[in-house]
Amino acid sequence: MELRHRMAVCAVALLLAVWFAATQTGQPAADYGKDLAIARSLGVGPTMAVAVEGNRAFIIGRGKLHVADIGVPAEPKIVGSLAGLGNTRQIKLCNGIGYVTSREDGVFIVDVREPGKPALLCHYDAIEVATGIDVAGEVMFVACRLHGVELVDVSNPRKPRHLSTTRTGEAQSVCVRNGFAYVGVWGTLELVVVDVRNPREPKIVARCPLDGYGDGVAVRGNYCFVATGHHSRAPRAVESDPGFGRGHGLEIFDITNPAKPVFISRVKLPRFYALGNDMWGVKVAGNHAFVADTYNGIFVVDISEPRTPRVVARRQLPRVARSGLPGFVGGLALAKDCIYVAGGDSDLHVVSAPGLATPCQPEPSTPLMVPVLPVGKTNDRFRVYQSDGQVRAIDFLDDIAVVAAGCDGVHLVQLWPNMKRLGRFETQGVAMDVRVRGDLVYVAEDKGGLSIWRRSGEAALTPAGRYQPKGQTVREVFVPPPGKYALLQVGLSVLEILDVSDPSQPKRVFSDKGHGFLYQMAGELVAHRYACAVWQIDGLLWYDLAGPTPALTGDKYPYRHGHGVGVIGDKALLLCRDGPLLLARNEQRPPAELKARYGDKRPLLGRAWIYGNTMYVANRATGEISVLDVSEATEPKLKERYTVPGNPGRIVVHKGAVIIPNGYDGLWVDGRASR
Repeated sequence: MELRHRMAVCAVALLLAVWFAATQTGQPAADYGKDLAIARSLGVGPTMAVAVEGNRAFIIGRGKLHVADIGVPAEPKIVGSLAGLGNTRQIKLCNGIGYVTSREDGVFIVDVREPGKPALLCHYDAIEVATGIDVAGEVMFVACRLHGVELVDVSNPRKPRHLSTTRTGEAQSVCVRNGFAYVGVWGTLELVVVDVRNPREPKIVARCPLDGYGDGVAVRGNYCFVATGHHSRAPRAVESDPGFGRGHGLEIFDITNPAKPVFISRVKLPRFYALGNDMWGVKVAGNHAFVADTYNGIFVVDISEPRTPRVVARRQLPRVARSGLPGFVGGLALAKDCIYVAGGDSDLHVVSAPGLATPCQPEPSTPLMVPVLPVGKTNDRFRVYQSDGQVRAIDFLDDIAVVAAGCDGVHLVQLWPNMKRLGRFETQGVAMDVRVRGDLVYVAEDKGGLSIWRRSGEAALTPAGRYQPKGQTVREVFVPPPGKYALLQVGLSVLEILDVSDPSQPKRVFSDKGHGFLYQMAGELVAHRYACAVWQIDGLLWYDLAGPTPALTGDKYPYRHGHGVGVIGDKALLLCRDGPLLLARNEQRPPAELKARYGDKRPLLGRAWIYGNTMYVANRATGEISVLDVSEATEPKLKERYTVPGNPGRIVVHKGAVIIPNGYDGLWVDGRASR
């Protein structure tokens, strides 16, 4: 594991070194105006974002919020702090309340009206990786990466309520003004505009192409400013292509009619490309836009003439000793004559910008109100069980459903003949996943780790044990028979295997850190001994659970094509954009030589579970569910495809009934099966 991780780190470092050499030789400093000076650093350590409200700056990084007095802008002084906020990414201040996105850790809502004593009001379970944030009136907008933008009622910030989701594509940042949300969308290189005047029914009204991967968005007057990065729309597959690494810049749109944005101009920034710290932001004040562009640093763009923007100043952060490259910028905020720059691997830096930087001035905007909840819609096919949290997973104790209900804990529910809650159990974190093995219930509790419960009555659970990975969260659990091991997804990119032979003392016996996200662990073992896992970058890996201790087999299908994985006999069925691949453990042939004969032209994306000869694929991002006949594994046949309004998780078939944990839309039970 350590060797594989070191190799991945070296590969990223090499890419950065190539970029750094290119920018030093191909982009003279004079192209980007004067070089601004760092006046001081605050000493709070690595920071991801900073926001200013009045005479206070609010700084986040490494799970902490720091509040600084900026009565003298060039000399911020820390007056209060709050820890325990997860993998912090962006922050929005609104009327003394701070809203902090924390990627896989959701959203933290903090009362900062007493700067010396910031207090946590609520931890909200966002539908996916919470990245971007804005607040308008009673509504919080969370850019949830591949899942789009989630709209949340925060009229009571202690009890936020999910309202709706708009599936924009890979949303990174969002800015809301006068009933319209402007979303920077990543992989499809777009600015997406959404009419959110009815927050329960958002509607996409425009998609505008960008010449770079979309991220940070700012709106001022009749203009929308979008920060872009990575590659341009030109051919970009390899470094010699004209679009490779040339997507960095600032794009300006006229939004006089929000439903019909008009492209006005763009300014390009230095070329580079690297995976990892890939984020870009923008703030606008006075006649200047201030762009945060990770390793490129920050840029000041004169926008007094929006059709002819020009870069007038720049600042890169100091080099990082371990790589020799500039530190990356997470975000920035503005005060009089100062730019506060969040150094993601360094500190909060005060950059002197006399005559350029002024505080952002809020503009009038129509506040959004949450409309009355309409009368519930009936569903002819599914019966629905609703909780106060996000229904993320389900398993069964005999005929009693055990429901991982997000921030609402664990529920025991009777599903037949009528739905009835039999019990509810508090968890120490968000109930993300649940598995049953015998009379034991295993719950992935996010920051609460893994909890193990023992059935102590028909509808009662008693705590039996707990495992807490240091400083990490547990998002998924798989307990294959006979129940000796529990496989965990820890954070976004770690697989841990525990020996749970003694539930009161779970012990970690194996750990593997992949490159990129861990997409899925197969829901059963191959040949009763091998576990499979799909990684974002590394591909499909195999793990042997039959030896003295769990271990990597050394087998790896290294192609970055996989999403979900199921098991058929002694092979894995890997879902790819162009069709399923049936893989033996030692398979190395490229996907083009292995693609199953799958007749449907639409991509088969999502996570997969196989019951008998039927495979169910749920795409949590799009709500699409596909049902396939896999009796002939090399020729899967699509039987049915439909879309649900929520975010479907692991589909379970119990005694002929199809059951879908569907996020904030509840637990869906197919009523067509006879019971």
